[in-house]
Amino acid sequence: MLARKNSRHSIPSWKNCRPKRRREGGNTLTLTMIMIDIETLGVKPGCVVLSIGAVEFDKAGKFGKEFEVVIDPHNAEAWGLKLEADTVMWWMKQSEEARKKISTDGEGLSEALSLFIRAFNWKDAEVWANGASFDFPILEAAFNAVDMMKPWKYYNERCFRTIKGLVGKQVYEANKVNPTVAHSALDDAKAQAATLVKILPYVDKT
Repeated sequence: MLARKNSRHSIPSWKNCRPKRRREGGNTLTLTMIMIDIETLGVKPGCVVLSIGAVEFDKAGKFGKEFEVVIDPHNAEAWGLKLEADTVMWWMKQSEEARKKISTDGEGLSEALSLFIRAFNWKDAEVWANGASFDFPILEAAFNAVDMMKPWKYYNERCFRTIKGLVGKQVYEANKVNPTVAHSALDDAKAQAATLVKILPYVDKT
């Protein structure tokens, strides 16, 4: 499932040992939807990705495998990803709990993305993210930086923000599930998926 182009870089995988900052769990059901969330040091494609969280689920509200990986920002920079000062300052204002999630030793960018690719069965799955103009292009730029192909097809990408707009603010606020820790990639992904399951039935009524 992992595809590589000819590497332009001589940077090796950051860790050859067993990953320390990876989290996988949940049951082993193969479900039809995957919600992704990322934390970054920027808002444009090509910025440093700090962490990736994802959870497998379906429209009936069944939840499956969970995945989370923290990425070493220095290694991400070595692959050519950039820091954006405004986002760095924004992180300084976030909760200590959120900052702790990204402040421990992380994986190298190449290793982290390899783990992400292998974490799920991407074939035919709907791949969701909060914003089609944020998570997807930033992740694609990260994959390109390490000469990897993203594991899903563009036509399977889905935008959670679009669904929120379709059902309206009142319905969204009434059904919103808050993350355990805001700006934790996995916690945000799980909360977004749970909210999506609750608001999707309203789409047909709009």
